[in-house]
Amino acid sequence: MSMPETAAALLLDLDGTLVDSEGFHRQVFRNWFAARGWTATDEVLAGFTGRRADDVLAHSPGPWFGEDVQVMLAELLAAMAALPRPSLAVGAEDLLAGARVPLGLVTSANTGWARTCLGDLLDAFAVVVTRDDVTNGKPHPEPYQVACDRLGVPAAGCVAVEDAPAGVASARAAGVGRVVAVAGTFTREQLAGAHLVVDGLGEVAALL
Repeated sequence: MSMPETAAALLLDLDGTLVDSEGFHRQVFRNWFAARGWTATDEVLAGFTGRRADDVLAHSPGPWFGEDVQVMLAELLAAMAALPRPSLAVGAEDLLAGARVPLGLVTSANTGWARTCLGDLLDAFAVVVTRDDVTNGKPHPEPYQVACDRLGVPAAGCVAVEDAPAGVASARAAGVGRVVAVAGTFTREQLAGAHLVVDGLGEVAALL
């Protein structure tokens, strides 16, 4: 697959895609689970990946079900603050610098976290869509629909880059023309819903 010459925009996920943060987030959840006396299995932790934590806590079965979501989110934020911040993924800066089409950031995080992770690189994006900009988070198509609407471009002409099945499903459901998944957080088999699976952002940059 190559980037279509008529591509309208490049839409990028943040955690696990532009930033090596999935290990960070898993440790946050492990610490939080331990503090609450819960068991943090890999399967349970994977359910949070690529999704808004409050969506999972409010609607998915687990030891948290029935607890106050806002209290739990505050605990998670405190757990995040106790750990060193994650670093940029290999190839992230080159990808952003080399893009010849408008960039959109589509993340389940908030703007503060995006700025913490990306710093001044956040300014490279023409549009930033965070958890606070949508009613429905990934895997719902709304995040990518909002990004395309704000850019004023058709979803079918865009390329999206994701690392999780929830993000892939969101982009596909929004009608994004090409969805590229970066393996690592999940296996190639788990990312089979993407049009193309690559091993790193360097391969994405080569498509531009």
